[in-house]
Amino acid sequence: MKKWGVTMAVCNVIAHRGANIIAPQNTIEAFKMSKEIGCDGFETDIHLTKDGIPVVCHNFTIDETSNGVGAIKDMTLEELRQFDFGSYKGAEYEGVKIPTLDEFLELSKSMGDKMKFLDIELKSEHFGQAGTELAEKTIDAVKNHGLFDKLLISSFDPAILVVCKKIDKNCKTGILYAPDKFIGLKIAPRPVAFAKEIGADALHPYYMLVTRLYVERAHRAGLQVNPWTVNKENVAKKLIKYGVDGLITDDSALMNTLLGK
Repeated sequence: MKKWGVTMAVCNVIAHRGANIIAPQNTIEAFKMSKEIGCDGFETDIHLTKDGIPVVCHNFTIDETSNGVGAIKDMTLEELRQFDFGSYKGAEYEGVKIPTLDEFLELSKSMGDKMKFLDIELKSEHFGQAGTELAEKTIDAVKNHGLFDKLLISSFDPAILVVCKKIDKNCKTGILYAPDKFIGLKIAPRPVAFAKEIGADALHPYYMLVTRLYVERAHRAGLQVNPWTVNKENVAKKLIKYGVDGLITDDSALMNTLLGK
């Protein structure tokens, strides 16, 4: 594909928490909206409830995105379902509930061949046995829905990614990092080497860390590069020219336009 006078690699548009500019983030409504707008895949975040059910939510607590308060790990699914996860985005979303991983995967599967990329972030609050349980349940659920070939598990915690490879060596993983996070300080000077050491398949850096040389080095090592969170036209154009593999974005419509999709 040629754009702006150069040959471009295929670049996936990855809807970050669904169409969260329009609809309440990480809800079925947000992912349905992304499906309507058009995208190549979803990015979402998974936690375990008190009764061991994987649910979709970004934060460790529900304070910012619902009319409730408290940590997800301290509540059962039934308790979480009592809260409204939509009204903060507008009255038309009143009564929207927190989705389970299975509900999210069912919608993802409905995209058929249009679903090329499923980026599931496992939250780093889940260490030790809890982290292993979260990884096992996530991988099993994705397999049960027939989406394992689309899956890439990402995390800011490299230990969780190592666990995923132990569960299934064919599970693709991506290391998330940013310069203002502790692990980012360790990764930033040598991202490709670090990714190879933990057996990761992709780098998911904060977008400002990406250069043309960064992408070239990653690709030579067989690693994908999927920066986050890319919402500005000038930034997206630059990253597309660099040859990144995916753009994790809140604005799928803009990315589709820039990529001619």
